[in-house]
Amino acid sequence: MERKPDWLPGFPVQIYCNRREELLDYSKFYTPPQIANLLVRKVNVPHPDTAIDICCGSCNLLRAAKKRWKNTTLFGVDIKPHIASDVNFMEMDGRQYAIKHAKKYPLVLANPPFDFVKTNREFPLLYQGVFSSYSTKRLENEMLLANLLLLQENGTLVIILPSTFVEAESNTAIRSLIGKNYYVREIIKLPEDTFGASNINSYALIIKNSSPKKKTTNSSCVIFENEQFLFENKCTVPQKDIQAGRWYDRYSATNEAFDIRRGNVSSQMFCDKGTAILHTAKKSEQWKPSLRYCAVSGENLVYAESGDIIISRIGKSAGQWGIYRGEKILISDCLYRIKDPTGKILNRLQGHEYDFPQKGVATRYITINDFKSWYCSLSSDVNAEKSTSGE
Repeated sequence: MERKPDWLPGFPVQIYCNRREELLDYSKFYTPPQIANLLVRKVNVPHPDTAIDICCGSCNLLRAAKKRWKNTTLFGVDIKPHIASDVNFMEMDGRQYAIKHAKKYPLVLANPPFDFVKTNREFPLLYQGVFSSYSTKRLENEMLLANLLLLQENGTLVIILPSTFVEAESNTAIRSLIGKNYYVREIIKLPEDTFGASNINSYALIIKNSSPKKKTTNSSCVIFENEQFLFENKCTVPQKDIQAGRWYDRYSATNEAFDIRRGNVSSQMFCDKGTAILHTAKKSEQWKPSLRYCAVSGENLVYAESGDIIISRIGKSAGQWGIYRGEKILISDCLYRIKDPTGKILNRLQGHEYDFPQKGVATRYITINDFKSWYCSLSSDVNAEKSTSGE
C-alpha cells in the first residue's frame, strides 16, 4: 500500500493528490488537463501496455493516457517527489533514467522544462548514433534526445517544446536529424495561453520511431471554440521539407518570386495634412487600409502601386489583406506590401482569409514568414483537393 502523508492521516491517496493539485500553480509549468487529453486522443496507438513521462510534473499527460487506456501501466520520473495514484514514480533525473532504460516503451509523453543546461552535452551518453555530431545547451533539446531514446521500435513520443524548436534557424540541424531518422507525424501549434499568463509560444510534436519514407506530416493548431479545445488542420508538410529541417517556414523551399516588404513610416510621423499614406484599419469583412497623412517623403520609403496586395501587420485585423487600386502611395510600418505583376499570388489568395495563429500578448501581429507559410498552406490545400478528386 502507498503510504499516506503524516499530515493527512485520514485522507485516501487519491483525495490527497487532488488537494495537492489545488495548491499547485501548474499553469506556469504543467500541461493543462484539457490540452493533455486532446493531445493523447491524437495518438495513433491501439493499446500500449506501458506509458512513461520522465519529467512528469503534475502527471496530467499520464492521467490523460490512463483515461484513454484503462489497462496501461504508468511510469513517472521527476527530480522532485510526487505522489500520484496509478503512477509508478521514481525520483531521479529523467535523462539518467532514459540512458538506463533505452528502447523499452511504446508510448512516451513529455513536457520538459524550457531552460539552459550548465554545459554542452550535460549527459554525453545521449549523444550517440545519429545524434553523435549534435551539441546543445538547451535543456528541452537534451530532454528530447532522452525521450527518443526511450522509444521501442514503432514507439510513439508526444512532446511539448517551445516554438523556437520548430521555427528557429538555430534548430535546423536537430530538426533535420529527427526528420531523417524518425517519422514526424504531427506538428501542432498550441494556444499562447496554454501555460497561463506566461504566454509561452509552444508546439506539440508526435514523433514515431519508424522510417519516414512515403509518409506525410500534418501541421495543425489547437483552437478554443464553443467552450472546448479543438484541432484545426492547416496543411500537409512534404517529407523533403521535414528532412531538411523546414518544419515551419515552408515557403523557403519554393522557388517562386515573393516580393513582400514592410512599410517604414511610423504612425508617430502622422499629421493632419501632408503626404498621403496607407495605414492599417479595423478588422472588417471587406478589409481595406485607412488613409492618413504624414510629414515625410522620399525614394527610400516603401510605396504601394495599383495592383499591389496590402496586408495588415498588427492589431485585431492582422493578416487581413486587400488589393490596392490607385496612384503610387506610401505605406506605414503597420502594413506589408506584395508585388504581384502576374496576378499569380492573388489567384491563390482569392476567397481565403488568413487564419494562422497571431503572435503577441497585448497587441497581436503577424510576421512576413507567418504570411508566407499561410500562403504556402493554401497551395497544399489546392493540391490535396486535386489528388482526392482524381485530377
